[in-house]
This record gives sequence, structure tokens and C-alpha cells, in this order.
Amino acid sequence: MIVLQIKNIKQVKPIKWESELKEGQRFVMMVGDHPVQPESGSVILSTKRISGSFDNIENVLFIGAEVHEGRLLSHNKQFLGGYNIEIDFNTVYKHGLKYSVQNIMQNGAAIVGLTQSEKDSLNSIETQKSLLSALADYLMPNRKKLVLNFAKLGYLCMPNEGTNSDKSHFLGWPKHNESEIKDSEGSELYHLATLNLNEFHPNLDWKNDNVNLSFYIKISDTEIGWPEEKDNFRVLPLDNISRSKSLGDFENSINFSIKPFLDLPRYNHSLVVHYKFSDEDRDKYDALRSAYTHLVLGEESDNEVNKFLGYPESIQNCVAYEAERIFNSREYSEEIYEDAVNWCLLLQISPYCKWFNFFDEFGDGTIYFMIRKDDLESGDFSKCQVVVQST
Repeated sequence: MIVLQIKNIKQVKPIKWESELKEGQRFVMMVGDHPVQPESGSVILSTKRISGSFDNIENVLFIGAEVHEGRLLSHNKQFLGGYNIEIDFNTVYKHGLKYSVQNIMQNGAAIVGLTQSEKDSLNSIETQKSLLSALADYLMPNRKKLVLNFAKLGYLCMPNEGTNSDKSHFLGWPKHNESEIKDSEGSELYHLATLNLNEFHPNLDWKNDNVNLSFYIKISDTEIGWPEEKDNFRVLPLDNISRSKSLGDFENSINFSIKPFLDLPRYNHSLVVHYKFSDEDRDKYDALRSAYTHLVLGEESDNEVNKFLGYPESIQNCVAYEAERIFNSREYSEEIYEDAVNWCLLLQISPYCKWFNFFDEFGDGTIYFMIRKDDLESGDFSKCQVVVQST
């Protein structure tokens, strides 16, 4: 791994775009009124080596408001210290290469490069901790301990072609008795998911004797409001997920692949507010989180995800804030942030991760099942809160 600091841009080598993207090539534009001169190409930068070695480094990542990838073409040591490096971009910049890189590569910004073996090792939670520590060392040394304490184990739940209802799955037949999953009007709640907790981590201390956890929600009448009232959802544990027959017309069970990772809250999470990050701290933290998640999750970092535990991927306001506000019927206020830090994500289902048929009726809102830390640790799922957000 290598970490570099940009000192200045020495040379830009633009290549005029020929109107057809090559394999894997991206097209990038900035918001606002800018010149139109699509170009790709490479850039020579003067840099300072902060840590690490160039050995076996092929691709690098620029840490800024957005993540930009490049390929390391060469590096040469400068007479007065530092390195000149040339980076090639597999990207077409609509507003011209020089104009764009001046906005992307501000002096003092960081460049991170990993070897292929280091990238492969990022499946390990311990390696993810090491990467996060290295990024925090450079970007937020004064907040490093706090950032590392933010990190929480989460699991991406990526739908696949499996339909085995004995394993963790989305949709499928309800697993509980009809009387347990009806609202006050007698309508049956919809079965969103049943998770076999042993497939995530065998030593979850809040699992108790219940190996499985099922999630239900009301999917009708969402035009008059999201299902946020207690009567409109359930989170129910059980020790056996077998069910002999369907209670209605439900989609087939859909299994998912599980990817564990150390998750970080977004810059607008109540934790960031609670610890009084300055605007500069927030910008640095956002850059750190963007780079970290991109390196650990790759393409998944740019996509909507289904997730168990970790932190909610908010679309609007902090989801933990909304959970506290809705659960306790509170008016919007700054005081809510202090209590919101006690709420954590149980399950997130995002429509554009996988468009299940029920979203045709429900709408395109992302569904978050939230729970307070104390209730999670005691295995009490009767006090969960659903929050739904959409663009």
C-alpha cells in the first residue's frame, strides 16, 4: 500500500474523445456551466510519499469529494525529494482533462494505491481495520480513534438465483402464525425476509435461543403514508423456519450472498452531529468514508444495497434521527440527535438493489428496520421502528 500527497500538477496530456466509450471507460461531467471538450488522457503530478512503497502498485485512487480511479504509468524520484508520477485515466471528462483534473486533484489531496494481493485481502475484517487506520492517520489524525470506534460489522445481502427457504431469504411464505402477523384491521402483513442468524455470525450475543429472525410489513395504502406505525410492521424471532403451506399469494423465496464488512456511518449521521464535527471535519470524513468503502466494496459502493446490521444508507435525513422522532412522536429538534445515537440498523431493503414485485405496490422507498442498542443486546424485537425514505 502507498499513500501520496499531491503537491502540484506538472503536466496534462489530453486525448480527444472519439465519441465511443471503450470497455470499462466512464464518462464524467460536473454540474454547472462548464466548457464542453470531451477528453481522456494522463496527468503528471508532483507528490510527496506519506507512507508505503510503489512495489506492485498498478491502480490508484484519488481521495476527494468524489472517488476517481487511475492507473499508475510511472514514478520517478525527484532531486529535491518527493516523486513525479504519471496517472492514466480510463475516463472521459466532458469538460476537458485539464479543466477537470484541476477540480479533482487539489494540492494537498491524497492518492492511495493497493497491490492486487492487498485488494484481495480486504475480504478480511482485520485488513479492513488496517486500511481504515491508515486512511484515518492521514486524513483525520485528530479524530482517528473516534473514526475507528465508529466502525461496525455489517453484512451486504446480495440477491442471487437461489430459492431455498431453509436458508436466509427475502420474500417467500410467512413463517409465523396468521394471528401474529395481522394488523388491527385484520390484514395480513407481508413477509419481507427471514434471516438464519448462524449464516451471519455464530456468536451474536443477542441471538438467545432463536436462530432465525423474520421481518413483516404492510405494503398497501402507501399512497397515504409509509408504514411507520407500530401496527404496520413486525420483527419476530423463531427457532424453526419450516412452513407447510402459503397463507396467500407470495413471491418465491430469494436467497442472497452475504458479504461481511466494517461499515461506517454517513457524514449526516447523528453520531457525526453528536461529536460536533466541524464543516472541515465532515468534508474530510466524507472523503475518508468514500475512499474506504470504494476500496473495500468496489462497485457495490456506488450501488444501492440490502444490508443487515451496520449503518443505514440514508437517502434523506439521518435514519437514526427519524427512528427516534417517529418512535417517540417528537417534533423536529436538535435535541433528538442526542437520543438518535442509540438507534442502529437491523435490516435495510433498497428497491434498486433488487426490484421485488411487491415494490410495484409499495413504491420505490428504501425500507429501514431500526432498533435501539439496548433492545438489540437483550434480543427484544418488540420495540423496533420502521423508517422509509425515497428520492
